[in-house]
Amino acid sequence: MVARSAPGPILEGMEAEPRRGHIVEFDLLRGAAIVAVVYLHAYFTPWPEAGRGGLDLLHFAHLFAHGAVPLFLFISAYLQGAGPAETPGRHLRHRFTTVWLPAMLWMGATLGYRLVTSDRQDHVWRDLALFDISGQFYFIWLLLFFGLVLTQAQRLSQQTLWGLTAAAFIVNLGTIAAYQWHGDISGLYATLAYRNPAPWVFFPMLGYTLGRAGMPRVPAKVAQAGAAGMAAVALVYLYRGITLDAWPVSYFGVTIFLFSCGGLLVYPHVAAGLIGVRTIARPLLGLSRYAFPIYLVHLPFAMGFGTKELLGNGADWSNYWLLLHANAFVGLFLSLAFVRELDKASPRLGKLFLGIRRGAGERRARLRGDGPAAGNASGAV
Repeated sequence: MVARSAPGPILEGMEAEPRRGHIVEFDLLRGAAIVAVVYLHAYFTPWPEAGRGGLDLLHFAHLFAHGAVPLFLFISAYLQGAGPAETPGRHLRHRFTTVWLPAMLWMGATLGYRLVTSDRQDHVWRDLALFDISGQFYFIWLLLFFGLVLTQAQRLSQQTLWGLTAAAFIVNLGTIAAYQWHGDISGLYATLAYRNPAPWVFFPMLGYTLGRAGMPRVPAKVAQAGAAGMAAVALVYLYRGITLDAWPVSYFGVTIFLFSCGGLLVYPHVAAGLIGVRTIARPLLGLSRYAFPIYLVHLPFAMGFGTKELLGNGADWSNYWLLLHANAFVGLFLSLAFVRELDKASPRLGKLFLGIRRGAGERRARLRGDGPAAGNASGAV
């Protein structure tokens, strides 16, 4: 029996919504987050000709884009917390066809791609073992780790979960601060840092705790405080970067972490407000269904092989910004075209190789207001 307690002082003013397996705001956030992931991976080391102002704008865009993985971890853990209690075995079985099997297949495909195309293969097997075969698969390791650990959190009361969430924030912040102090995050050290659960633990812990409480959105006052905090953090981030050229390395900066934490409080409210804006909501809701498949295939197949074939290696481009954004555009739309066409040609293969789930029609009906949608609560991305 899962212990569930009253909200208590820490949740005063928060009204639990009916427990449900599908939250449309999360769909919109997944669609936005996968665009951010692809944009981050379109990055090139800036050329000397790239202007300082443009680089500052790129770093500012990355401040928002680095909130994508925290959002994915938050949403996945929320759905786990809001769903039925699971044993570790059931947790793995429930996600086998939608997450683990497609991930293993694409890691294997990436291994083959690297063995065929790479001149240096000395680290390829190590990279496969460390979920580093094409970089982005560290997310699969984190999803696996946190998912299994959180199956044991069902035994805890809501009050205990909030205490652990506070502890997770302290651990997460301390780890990020240590990495920032270390400075050089590269090579094997960076590989292990990305796969260390400590610099990510707050995001799934907060998601799970809110999921158990049935609260996908914090109260408006809390979200407003989160937005004010994000603005203050953004100013510090920009000031340090512009005046000291002290930009954090990827996710490993205190400002990046704090901004992403505020985003978890703010973005669900923003998404709820955008549901009625069809010109924004419809494309993002459509992308949501393909977020995990795009994540699986965009590196190194669409962004890598595809961009090189279509755009070249960049040596002939005189405009850094045009190349960077062309890389992002091609990487996103090649991936989207592939997964959509496979899904249309053979839904069975789409499910087997990409973990594509049913329910797009129900989501469109929800957007139109035609009726309730009962989505799959087990989605990873």
